[in-house]
Amino acid sequence: MMKSTKKVDVVLLCGGKGQRLRPYTLNTPKPLLLVNRKPFLYYIINKFLKLNVDQVIVATGYKSHMVTKFVNKYFKKNKKIKLVDSGNVDIIKRLKDCSAHIRNDFFVCYGDTFIDINLKKYTNDFRKKNISASVVSAYYRLKYGTITYNKKNFLIKQFNEKPLIKNPINLGYFIFKKKIISEINKSKSWIYFLNKLIKNKKIFTNITNKKYFSFDNPREYNEINTKFKEMLLK
Repeated sequence: MMKSTKKVDVVLLCGGKGQRLRPYTLNTPKPLLLVNRKPFLYYIINKFLKLNVDQVIVATGYKSHMVTKFVNKYFKKNKKIKLVDSGNVDIIKRLKDCSAHIRNDFFVCYGDTFIDINLKKYTNDFRKKNISASVVSAYYRLKYGTITYNKKNFLIKQFNEKPLIKNPINLGYFIFKKKIISEINKSKSWIYFLNKLIKNKKIFTNITNKKYFSFDNPREYNEINTKFKEMLLK
């Protein structure tokens, strides 16, 4: 088994309101919605605790008291988990607030996305390449068929059955060198920060074909309960 000797920190973004998932998120933060009878965030934290993590920083905002209650219930004895409540703010403000606690290279992950990848390998590959930033992506197959048509007279040329989109989608699981914190603290928004990394040719992608689980609307949430359970049983 590949060993990872250097520790990493993990920031889990769990402060959003999850408005597209209403009514489920009216009373519960999105990462705490139940999947296979446990909050989805439970599985994400457990996966990272199996890595050589120094700390898991849960960046909260919306209904943060519920996240605190969740941590006390499932991870009360684990001293590696910290909570940072920034309120209703942009991602970059959450990261700035968390930056004072970061001591190592660090992950930044969305609290509603689970990827079935080997985190040790991903982390070691990142360090071997000696790069500043990386993000996991995947090619996405549309759930609906598309139509190719003549733009002038609207004559259909072809039916395409659930095609793969041309560019991979962003799944998160960003990993950054510790020195990137200075760039975060100088950035006015999350997208500004990412575009600055792109401009300076500092961020790369790791395209995976592993299963991933995320939900952004009630239909996807209902689907994930079955699909995620099937993965856990393997």
